[in-house]
Amino acid sequence: MNWTVRLRERLFGLAPWDAARISDEWFRAHFDYAADVVHQWLAGSGLDVRTARLLNFGCGDGITDLALVLRHGATAIHGVDIRREYAKLPRIAREQLGMARIPAALTFETIAPGAPLAGRHAGVDGIMSWSTFEHVQREQLLPILRDLHACLRPGGVFFLQIEPLFYSPWGSHLRRYDEVPWHHLLVPEEELWRIIEAHQGPIAADEVDFGFADFGVEGYKRFVFKEYQQLNRLTADELVELCRQAGFAVLREQRGQVDLPLPPQLLQKYPESWLRNNEIFLLLGKA
Repeated sequence: MNWTVRLRERLFGLAPWDAARISDEWFRAHFDYAADVVHQWLAGSGLDVRTARLLNFGCGDGITDLALVLRHGATAIHGVDIRREYAKLPRIAREQLGMARIPAALTFETIAPGAPLAGRHAGVDGIMSWSTFEHVQREQLLPILRDLHACLRPGGVFFLQIEPLFYSPWGSHLRRYDEVPWHHLLVPEEELWRIIEAHQGPIAADEVDFGFADFGVEGYKRFVFKEYQQLNRLTADELVELCRQAGFAVLREQRGQVDLPLPPQLLQKYPESWLRNNEIFLLLGKA
């Protein structure tokens, strides 16, 4: 049905939308902040998203892709993910923007973990990945990066972001339930689970994604704790080295740091740079 949407858009333009209707903080963060950061890094490389073919690796619910189309003029974004959260996007766009249909510029695909993409998506101008690679199993990291390198046309760019990195204060991805910095590095896993399990009351609005209702309060705790257990514990240095091994050139790099008192016992186990580095932005190129 995508061709009918394209025809309608050609005749009548995109479906009307109104950002003043936004009431969900998760939506707002990804529609505004995440989309602006992605666009800034891609456009800063000289890539024009208005004419580029883009691939989003780990697209999630597709909100950032939607914003790139509506707010930055992107015309072709294909999102891939191992989950089908993007299937909620038509409803989300209707509720948060009053939008009757999502743009034809957006297409989505569910993939198996580690499934190669280059055979079907070669020649893209740009790739983006937002807080995804910390969830990829270690043995799959290099093959996936090599496959994404093969997807990219010569001269194309890949913007990659991770936040939070594992060894940073809230690198467990459990801050919605536990505010103690570096707690996942300080207590046994069983104790950490007891803290999560015992949590009562609301969680921060910008931490409640659109999958929350699928699990319920207790089910969501189990889901995010399993996600924590499966984190690959990748450091920024390891990520950069893997990208280089995959054939990418590092065109630009930025690392975020936290300025908090460090627990002395952690300094005896881990480098200070790991403990302070909570985020990495990378712009990668293909010769």
